[in-house]
Amino acid sequence: MKQTIFFDLGNVLIFFSHQKMCRQIASAYETSPELIYDAYFKNKLSELYELGEVTSDELRSHLNRTFNKEVGFLDLMQAASNIFEPNTELYPLVKKLKEQGSRLVLLSNTCEAHFNYAYSHYPVLKLFDDFLLSYELKLQKPDPRIFQKALALAHGNPCIYTDDLGENIKAAKKVGLGGVRYTSPRSLEAHLIKRGFLT
Repeated sequence: MKQTIFFDLGNVLIFFSHQKMCRQIASAYETSPELIYDAYFKNKLSELYELGEVTSDELRSHLNRTFNKEVGFLDLMQAASNIFEPNTELYPLVKKLKEQGSRLVLLSNTCEAHFNYAYSHYPVLKLFDDFLLSYELKLQKPDPRIFQKALALAHGNPCIYTDDLGENIKAAKKVGLGGVRYTSPRSLEAHLIKRGFLT
């Protein structure tokens, strides 16, 4: 019986800064971070991108038209994605779970650019056995259907989910996926030991 531990990505395994992203994209388009924020977040473009309804190339085309400037694909992907810092204090716990035979699954609201960047830059993600990503599933947390897919992936074996957002933990619990809000590596480790997921 192989237990499954589901991890969120942002502000759990890696930290991110939307402010840095807006500054970097603004620099590429020679405009203000505020206008980038409005174009990307206020117009729901970010949500569509995380849902896989807009591709990376369509995102670039849209921003190029909006700001009347031709920014190359790789330049935009770098500006949009070089926004992370590793949560290195958590990685020993992830490795310990892997070494004891736990199945590790990433369950994240993310876009293609951010996941590709994170996977290529943070080796901890190579420890994961599977990935449930919003842009591939066309579902975003806290939609209960994404948590139902997670449960199905556990095949009835013991499983638990950690996320920094309480609303996502609450939604997961409603469909029967036990969860714990992530606040620190030490707190998560204590919860996993208490619930029998870590020895």
